[in-house]
Amino acid sequence: MRAAEFLRSLADMIEALDKPSAEHSHDAEEKDPNPTMVTPLQQELEMAKADQGKDSPIIQKLTRSEH
Repeated sequence: MRAAEFLRSLADMIEALDKPSAEHSHDAEEKDPNPTMVTPLQQELEMAKADQGKDSPIIQKLTRSEH
């Protein structure tokens, strides 16, 4: 009995993941299509550059509003 319940639950979860929902498609549109990993030390360096008036794509990403 428990194995059957587990398999039904698993099938329901897989089915839910296969269906594209409005919430998931909205999140995919907001995510950056080309994400870049910037370490904390590099972030500090980039912010120091921004304070000196320099501009780069990473500085724009770090200073961009998340709203």
